[in-house]
Amino acid sequence: MENPAKLSAELSGLFPPGVIAAELTVPAPRELLTAAELQFIAHCAEKRIQDFAAGRACAHRVLGELGLPDFSLLAGGHREPIWPPSVIGSITHTCGYGAAVVARQRDLRSVGLDCEVIDSVDEELWSRICTPAEIERLAQLPPARRGRQAALIFAAKEAFYKCQFPLTREWVGFEDVVIEPLEWPVTTGSLRIIPQKTLPLAAGVVAALVSRFQFRGPWVITAVTAPN
Repeated sequence: MENPAKLSAELSGLFPPGVIAAELTVPAPRELLTAAELQFIAHCAEKRIQDFAAGRACAHRVLGELGLPDFSLLAGGHREPIWPPSVIGSITHTCGYGAAVVARQRDLRSVGLDCEVIDSVDEELWSRICTPAEIERLAQLPPARRGRQAALIFAAKEAFYKCQFPLTREWVGFEDVVIEPLEWPVTTGSLRIIPQKTLPLAAGVVAALVSRFQFRGPWVITAVTAPN
């Protein structure tokens, strides 16, 4: 069965060199899962299986570029993907979109990828995902632009968490970092991640993070990379 996930130079362009990216905007048949992956997810609800299949279809595509097309990408106790030795990666899936990125550990320390539907991050969520400083900044924006930046903040914090977790194995909450776009309003740009407390990551690692975003159609996509 043909894998609908396609390699994406546009997505890999949000990361430093060495990252391979694939994405899809159509459903991925569960038949694309390996036997081990299907057994791992079989007990879940249909929506969870669909999301899992979308993410794994993209992961299989990029792992194939590294010579690992048949690797069974299972998950750990925190639902984090368990990548092959010497490989780092990240997966995201949301309504109508799935993607995965990988790189060799010799090239980069860690990566985080997240995508959110812009309109799904409504104002009721802001107090849960934003710090007081971020809410104050949103209030100063024209109303039509507040939702876009709120969705960006959400996606960026999720991408940061995915990037830091393989390095620390520790929880970082929404309140623990502030996300600040360096340019606004733009379709594609860079972010600053500002810790609000001492994080499990070394300060030098946080300072060196490469953080970029892209608005595309109904989605905002964020990419966070920890260089070696």
